[in-house]
Amino acid sequence: MTTIINQYSKRRRFTSILAALLMVIVLTACAAIPYPQQKLIANDGASEDFFGYSVALSGDTAIIGAFKDDDQTLGIDAGAAYVFTRSGKTWQQQAKLTAIDGAPNDTFGGNVVLSGDTIVIGAMRDDDKGENSGSAHVYIRSENIWNHQAKITAADGAKDDAFGQSLALSGDTVIIGAPRDDDNGKNTGSVYVFTRIGANWQQQAKLTADDGASGDLFGISVALSGDTILVGADLHDNIAPNAGAVYVYTRSGNSWSQQAKLTAADGGETDIFGVRVALSGDTALISARRDDDDIMGVDAGSVYVFVRSGMAWTQQEKLTAPDGVADDRFGRSVALMGDTALIGAMFRDDKGENSGSAYLFERNGKTWVYKAKLTAADGAADDVFGWSVAIAPGTAIVSASRDDDNGSQSGSVYVFDIHNNVD
Repeated sequence: MTTIINQYSKRRRFTSILAALLMVIVLTACAAIPYPQQKLIANDGASEDFFGYSVALSGDTAIIGAFKDDDQTLGIDAGAAYVFTRSGKTWQQQAKLTAIDGAPNDTFGGNVVLSGDTIVIGAMRDDDKGENSGSAHVYIRSENIWNHQAKITAADGAKDDAFGQSLALSGDTVIIGAPRDDDNGKNTGSVYVFTRIGANWQQQAKLTADDGASGDLFGISVALSGDTILVGADLHDNIAPNAGAVYVYTRSGNSWSQQAKLTAADGGETDIFGVRVALSGDTALISARRDDDDIMGVDAGSVYVFVRSGMAWTQQEKLTAPDGVADDRFGRSVALMGDTALIGAMFRDDKGENSGSAYLFERNGKTWVYKAKLTAADGAADDVFGWSVAIAPGTAIVSASRDDDNGSQSGSVYVFDIHNNVD
């Protein structure tokens, strides 16, 4: 009996040692790579501006939202957005944009998108069509000067629609989410498509889910690539309460029709699948940042990859952080460029509690491979690095919207040179 107990104890010790070694290997493999990075802050940043609440990137231009900026003229939480441009390897602030008719609590800059020389900025608490009905502003660049081109509102906008809470832009088409629109019941949500002809923006379509129900928040997230739109409804209950769903729409001529409805193969209660989406060609990246992984724990988070062949969409892979743990919220933000994905985990604790991190994945054939983890060189507790992300060839940007460099929760954004690290 003693011999059996001793053998059992040895096996347990061996198993514990093996588990510890595996953990060391995982943590070593997931150590943040020292990418060249530059930190951006607003020239006039102040406490609780939340600079970096939203970000977008196109070539050598970045747009960064600070939705609680307290403009001296417009008032508390009117909001602002900052344009930065790159010359050589250096990023500098080019402009600060505010709404021409901004007012306190508009939260202009809560969402931003950029395509070439066009920027669209959401102000989801603008009151033009009723309290918190929402709006979006379009700016165009000419010889380094950004001029206001248009203000967009929903023709049927109403109180608390939150029009402008989500945005997507490609060329002369902008997608604007109103996740609290009540067409099919309270907070069912809707999405508007606007197109530009000359300098004029006209509503092309209003999209709602065929099976929409109260509380779905259809339009909480949107993405656009060519003639395809993704629309997230993160509180949709088809699989389980608040499991979430994503709808795919395609354009033929000037008409949009639903092509597919996507859900996670293993979706569960409160996963909020669809809370963030990204789209590149025939590949969709869909966040479920409150997914409860069996190994990593509650709210560890995950991200799903779907691909289209013909008109059919299938789940290709489920991505998780290789070192993820409970409450990391992997998938807080997602960005996709071809075969490269960037995913934020705002509550990761590498540099202190809720300091945050971001992960790069790359597709090799049909398999997605973890490439690297990004963290801020000066990261600290509660920075929530990974709150928002964007990616362009050779460049990744990650925000830390509660960084304290310009005061408590003033916010910052980090730019990473990833030329030499992503194949």
